[in-house]
Amino acid sequence: AVVIEKEEKAFGGTCLNTGCIPTKFFINSAKLHKSWQETFQENKKIIEKIKLPLLSHLRKQGLDVIWGKTKLLDSETIEVGGKRIEAKNIIIASGSCAKIFFDHPKVISAEGVFNIADIGENILIIGGGYIGLEMASLLSGLGKKVYVIEKEKTILPSFDQQLVNRLKVILGKQGIKIETGKNASDVNFDDFDIVISATGRSPSTDGLNLEGLGVAFDEAGWIKTDSFMKTNVRGIYACGDVTGKKLLAYAGEYQARICIDNIKGGSLSEDYLGLAECVFSIPALAKVGMSQSQAKQAGIKYKVLKSNFLKYSSAYVYDDLDGFIQVLVDQEQKIIGAGIISKSAGELISLFSLCIKNNLKLNDLKNNIFIHPTLSEIIPLMLDSD
Repeated sequence: AVVIEKEEKAFGGTCLNTGCIPTKFFINSAKLHKSWQETFQENKKIIEKIKLPLLSHLRKQGLDVIWGKTKLLDSETIEVGGKRIEAKNIIIASGSCAKIFFDHPKVISAEGVFNIADIGENILIIGGGYIGLEMASLLSGLGKKVYVIEKEKTILPSFDQQLVNRLKVILGKQGIKIETGKNASDVNFDDFDIVISATGRSPSTDGLNLEGLGVAFDEAGWIKTDSFMKTNVRGIYACGDVTGKKLLAYAGEYQARICIDNIKGGSLSEDYLGLAECVFSIPALAKVGMSQSQAKQAGIKYKVLKSNFLKYSSAYVYDDLDGFIQVLVDQEQKIIGAGIISKSAGELISLFSLCIKNNLKLNDLKNNIFIHPTLSEIIPLMLDSD
């Protein structure tokens, strides 16, 4: 097997180099009240500590890792740096890149932030989605003045809006200014040290010659795949961001496993039941399953169980007093959705992910005895108090 990447410094993709890993590392540094400069230097070292053993491991497993620009000549021939490689099966996992709509010297992508040693003090963020809010929290936590604008009426439209509104208030109390229904043209970029564009992403397919092979794309340019991650061209698969299905690193890894299984003769197909998502703001906001609006649209009768963290001692121990949990349960007491605001929301939501994936009911969770004092113990306690 052969892995091809355009250059060695890009190995690991967006997640490792300019996405998940640096973003969450900077956010954790913000919680520890470190400086931007200190975190900037540490981040470079952390990425290399992850990257080098990973590259070594792949090679020890017998994989050839090749650097160079890639072009598909046909469904079984790849050209890399003037050399040709024959392959019965090809997986396109070229990812996505940031959309930049603004031509101004102060505008950078969210990914570009991690290449700036001195970012300044007064920051404008355009876009109130996952990336925009994570950037806002990490910058604010590192002592920067942050202003977020979103052209739509709400931030994080795919989340339960009651939880979103609660999070917005919390972030506002931290000094992060968020305005919705506001266009970039309404703001003077020169009033800020840096302007971060967090306005979406586009598939990275330039130069691959996929159009020449007849690979099908959707209207936005994402590669079309079926539930087995197959494109319309025999022997060519695609996974990760480039498909536009779930722009999440862990979803991309899951899709890659589907590709490999099916290349080996299996028949594994996508199943996103129980797939949780998290915005790593401070505090974080996580969700899994249905929101209230989705349950209503589906005609499902449900009840909502909810509680803040203030009545539980562990919230004081771990300084998570803004914590909040909301759980949706259907008439058969099956857990169908959950949303959490917490500094540890990304960890806590996995309990509900497990429940939804395995069709567990309320009693399956609330009858458990969790370790004290932990934040996870809040879940059975709040469910049992209903």
